[in-house]
Amino acid sequence: MRPLLPTSLAFLRLQARRRDPGGLVFGGRDLSYGEVADASDHLADWLARRGVRARDHIGIMAANEPALVAMLFATWGLGATAVPISIRSTAAETARLLEHAKAAALLSDPLRADVAREAATRTGTAAFVCAADVPLTPRVLRRGKANARRPGVPALAAIAYTSGTTGAPKGVMLTHENLLWAILACAHARGDTPASVGACLSPLTHTPVLVSHLLCRIILGSTAVLLERFDLPAVLEAVERFGITDLSLIGGMVFDVVAMGSVSPRVRDSVRKVSVGGAPTPMEAKRALARIFPGAEVIEAYGQTESTDGVTMARGTSVFDREGTVGRPNPHVIVAVRRADGSLAGPGETGDIVIGGPTVMAGYYKARAATDAVLKDGWLHTGDLGHRDADGFIFLTGRSKDVIITGGENVSPTEVEDVLRTHPDVADVAVIGTPHPRFGEQVTAVVVSRDGKPIDADQLAAFAGERLAGFKKPRRIEFVPSLPRNAANKVQTHLLKRQFGHQ
Repeated sequence: MRPLLPTSLAFLRLQARRRDPGGLVFGGRDLSYGEVADASDHLADWLARRGVRARDHIGIMAANEPALVAMLFATWGLGATAVPISIRSTAAETARLLEHAKAAALLSDPLRADVAREAATRTGTAAFVCAADVPLTPRVLRRGKANARRPGVPALAAIAYTSGTTGAPKGVMLTHENLLWAILACAHARGDTPASVGACLSPLTHTPVLVSHLLCRIILGSTAVLLERFDLPAVLEAVERFGITDLSLIGGMVFDVVAMGSVSPRVRDSVRKVSVGGAPTPMEAKRALARIFPGAEVIEAYGQTESTDGVTMARGTSVFDREGTVGRPNPHVIVAVRRADGSLAGPGETGDIVIGGPTVMAGYYKARAATDAVLKDGWLHTGDLGHRDADGFIFLTGRSKDVIITGGENVSPTEVEDVLRTHPDVADVAVIGTPHPRFGEQVTAVVVSRDGKPIDADQLAAFAGERLAGFKKPRRIEFVPSLPRNAANKVQTHLLKRQFGHQ
């Protein structure tokens, strides 16, 4: 018998019958999982009457609202596949994803209605809009062309388009079983409990966020507080008001919190876990979080969309006892470090990080060559470089494709970024390789100064040179008002390379 999956409406109803049921919190009010299930069921019926069927691909573009949760569960209730789309996407970007995914329909919230209508018009797709909160009161934005049934094609849970830090996004095919095992892995590794109150701060249309911030709460019947965007004063107010115990911070959010220096006693006493991930987090930032939240556990997580969510997790003292570790493999996830010839690397030896187990994607949608490049002999090749210590803790050293080769020497951008971030006048930084007539590539730092304060480039280079080998020191430093980041808060290095990729 197939297990009751946490992506089913029946599971939501089951959680609503718990003795101390959790639910969603949005806009200052509580919404039980039973109410979410009812809204999802009604939306599924409404969509079915308008031609949406099993195995259809359904675009979903909404902020962290009850509507987004209902859209997902309505899609899964129909036996259709969700295609999450970033709320920051333009009409042109949305249209490209709809076209690539062969989407039959697009669901949006009211703030994205104009973008949804334009994208749907470009692609001939049906488009529907729902209110952000319950009751959803769905209505038609645009009627679409008749879509052909997809006979014999198993329904995926999602086609999750990668964030595209290195170029055009690819559609990661995830099954319901992928989601189930990823939820179990994350919840167990993090030590979640039914009493946890988690804040959904990052866009839930990013699948690893959906798993760790929302679905992990649902599987335990705990509470998820939905915030439509990351606004630090609003987040702190929500912590006090709703007793948030778990803060999950991604990318630039960490530095916003660290810049505060302190929080109110009520916030400090409420928060029990602070998780960081989505991008490398400097040790000094993690130490600062430990000072700001002295009673909380600082957790470092590493994962990617192709593995559905988390791969490793570092908890408790290991974050500080083993500086730079991203932890040990999560339950149900297999991690290995391999040499270029495919053999296993020894402790401390840098190699390619590969992943096995039931959280690994089915492949990239309509991209056989790209799938074959990363799925080999049952292993997902992450493109990340790292090593394992004698106790099984994993350390990342960079991306294999991002390694800068200067004068025959390999330089990890992450290592240089970690050093530059310790300069008191550096607010943010990204390191890339740019052409050099003699060395092939040169280390180039793209820097955001703190509070717009001017920084002398030569002094900053000297600062790095005191802490790094000479070939790792930036030969070129550029200053920008801000770094381009995608919906997952990751720096879009391909845009920086395009902007500064000249001698």
